[in-house]
Amino acid sequence: MNGKLARRSSLFLLELMISILLFSLASAWCIRLFVTARSINRENEELSRMQNLASGYAEMFLASGDFEAFLEDEGGKKTELDGTMYQFWYDRDWKICGEEEAVVSFEAVITRDGDFEKCSFCYSGAGGEERIYLLDVEKYTKGEVSS
Repeated sequence: MNGKLARRSSLFLLELMISILLFSLASAWCIRLFVTARSINRENEELSRMQNLASGYAEMFLASGDFEAFLEDEGGKKTELDGTMYQFWYDRDWKICGEEEAVVSFEAVITRDGDFEKCSFCYSGAGGEERIYLLDVEKYTKGEVSS
């Protein structure tokens, strides 16, 4: 009779160990999913921030008579290439900083083509190799169009 009780308790212990193993595997898988979801959420927040800032700058470009003065007042570094380029650098908290501690760089390139003025807004990684978000805007700079 004692042997029958020992077999039942060892079987119960084996079932308990298998249950604990399955629950630990399921919890590890859930933790991995939560970490992945958090990193995807962070990337989406950063992309949304870039889109909002770029569209804000685009609206300022379309509404402003002197957008270049606005960019200079914001602290943009001016460079003359094919057009006029202004660069900003942002840190992890999305505050404008220097190039050394930057995580994201922002470029606004203004070109003139006849009666049109074009501006290209580009967000990229701090090194500038990988483009993350690009927005092109164009406006007519001469008088009103007659109908």
